[in-house]
Amino acid sequence: MSFKIVKVGRAKDNDIVLTHASVSRYHCEFFYDGEGNVFLTDKNSANGTFVNGRRITESVLLQSNDIVKPGLDVPLRWRNFNSEEQFNDIKFNNRTAEGTSNNIVNNPHYGFPKQKMNGTIKTVAITLLAIAVLIGLGFIVNEYVLGDGKPPVVDPEKPNDQTEQPEKIKKNKKINYDFSCLNDENDLGMTEVIGVLESVDREVTNALGGEVTIEDEEKVGNQLLNDCREEYRFIESGIKIDNLRAILGHLTAQIKDPKGFHYQIFLIESNELNAFTAGAKIFITTKMYSFCNTNDELACVIGHEIYHNELGHIKDHLQKEKLFTSEGAALAQMLTISFGQKKETHCDMTGIDLAIAAGYNGCVNIELWNRMQKEFDEGEYNALDNLMRSHPYSEKRATCTHQHILTNYGFDCTAELE
Repeated sequence: MSFKIVKVGRAKDNDIVLTHASVSRYHCEFFYDGEGNVFLTDKNSANGTFVNGRRITESVLLQSNDIVKPGLDVPLRWRNFNSEEQFNDIKFNNRTAEGTSNNIVNNPHYGFPKQKMNGTIKTVAITLLAIAVLIGLGFIVNEYVLGDGKPPVVDPEKPNDQTEQPEKIKKNKKINYDFSCLNDENDLGMTEVIGVLESVDREVTNALGGEVTIEDEEKVGNQLLNDCREEYRFIESGIKIDNLRAILGHLTAQIKDPKGFHYQIFLIESNELNAFTAGAKIFITTKMYSFCNTNDELACVIGHEIYHNELGHIKDHLQKEKLFTSEGAALAQMLTISFGQKKETHCDMTGIDLAIAAGYNGCVNIELWNRMQKEFDEGEYNALDNLMRSHPYSEKRATCTHQHILTNYGFDCTAELE
């Protein structure tokens, strides 16, 4: 079995030489294992290596749609590195001499080969370096000071919401998650009891359920993916799945203190209005995609699923499996069926925060849940029914969205509706 290692950095003995100031001498390397797998490793670079906007800390298996950036440089065309013909077109090495200028013109963001430069070439190089520094400064200002605007529209049928929306908050600001919005004057105090029982349930599960690693969770995600492939038809290409992947990329780039999951999203044909996840595999049904009117609504849904992973909800489930036999597991699900309301609401709130950080309008979550209420014909609040629900009433979720944004962002989503 053949394999290839492609080294990237500013040093001239790398396979791919980059000149950007944020790139280390030996920055990162790609490992192609001969079976179509590509692994990326950061070589303790000063400014980091990023996959889909997230800095990696260990070797990661790349997916075909992943965007790889060394430091603050432009994305690498890493998919071509394993093709000898295309790799040779972009590769600069010590043997390059005559004809170098043509390669540089065709590949402006890759570095100069090692060669003796005369005064004219030095002048040109210094000028280009100065331009690169200015571009880099402009990137930093745009990326870290001014912030991103609305993400670009991929699917014309899913526009961005253009109404007034909450402004992004500073990254170091602590966000408050208040679940009192789930309480109801007619619930006889049962909602508060459910919240307490859920907290106790999680503490016991964490204490007795044993260790669950990210690798364990991702194995479950792969199992779920295989099961879904047997049951559903997947939309593998086209503008809709491209749109979902773009939204996912914008969202994952904004995750605070990420756990290290490698997220993937899938669009499956189903008339069920649903989205679900396990092991960083996120599934959106065609019904859900159509139901969401804008990219902003899709971002809130996807952000919700992301945080089921980031908040450890899949891990909790796996820990329960370790605690019970197959019969006991079924019993555990029956006993805890109404203990998921706080977790679902927490994912709503964190998903909204993620959407806003990525440039989307979190307020649309209110209208989304109002439509959900009508879609599922939930009727009025009933305390006994609420006791048996694994998810909060849609009306409550809309209320919690409004309260969360008002409290943390100082923005009243319903003001223009009054």
